[in-house]
Amino acid sequence: MTTQDNRARAYVLVALHPGKEKEFCDEVLSKGLILDSEVERMDFVHGSFDFVLTLRGAIKNIDQRLMELRRSSFVRKTETLICFEMFAWDDLSSRLCQQTGDL
Repeated sequence: MTTQDNRARAYVLVALHPGKEKEFCDEVLSKGLILDSEVERMDFVHGSFDFVLTLRGAIKNIDQRLMELRRSSFVRKTETLICFEMFAWDDLSSRLCQQTGDL
């Protein structure tokens, strides 16, 4: 596995059935999802969705977490945006330093 394989990030918007926020949180905690190394962040939000999760890692691991979330009886719907980093920040930073040094 290359470093590129671990640079995917997914923003998962989760809408729950009304009044099921506590049950969903209990389920997430009982499965250890919040402590999972793929879960970077989980926020309760107000709007069309109830939670936003940020997952980071290999795309196959992100897919596994998405399937776990979607199997929950408390989840009404999900929307997912998956991003792939094209360059590591260190690579980009060193390239910029080289270019500015060349001027």
